[in-house]
Amino acid sequence: MSNLPTRRGFLTLTGTGAAASLAGCSQLESITQGESESADDTLTVTVQPDQETLTSVNEEISSDLESGNISRQEAQQRFQEEQQRLTEEAATPLQETAESDDQVSIEQSDPAYGFFLVDAPAETLVGALQNDELSAIYPADQYEQFAQQRDQYEQQQAAMENQGGDGTEAESNESDGSNESNDSDESNESTTDENESADGDSNA
Repeated sequence: MSNLPTRRGFLTLTGTGAAASLAGCSQLESITQGESESADDTLTVTVQPDQETLTSVNEEISSDLESGNISRQEAQQRFQEEQQRLTEEAATPLQETAESDDQVSIEQSDPAYGFFLVDAPAETLVGALQNDELSAIYPADQYEQFAQQRDQYEQQQAAMENQGGDGTEAESNESDGSNESNDSDESNESTTDENESADGDSNA
């Protein structure tokens, strides 16, 4: 299943790891440095699906695929749906915090891909990161970069699906052409037989 086209590649980009994206509180301080007097505490944060559960789902779908219970296309769709569901589940703590805490608000979001633009105190986000409620914290402008990557990914997926459809149509056209060729051959054979029969009668 690892070679199936899924959101995994995109999610890997958005969840590069807390250590790389936020090396402790000092990293967050550098992001917000110089903005302490500003009311804008907006940052981009990401969440990731539970990796253990995702691995279990992957193994289950792979087993069904190898057993022939589902097609490759069905396996891809099912994995993507489960991955999206788990990613949206991972976003629940952040969404609940935004609902219950007046200091936390979600300005923009794409829960299916796991990235959010939030306005919240730095310490609140650090706590969420330490509690594994977030996978990473980035500057605010990173949100637009993630959005662009998402759009590119979806365009690639749409192109692949269209190519798959064109391939099916091409196979159908080839099949039709083959049938027409066979019909033509059979017609030619029939005409030849008739001519030979007519020549035989004439010679008689």
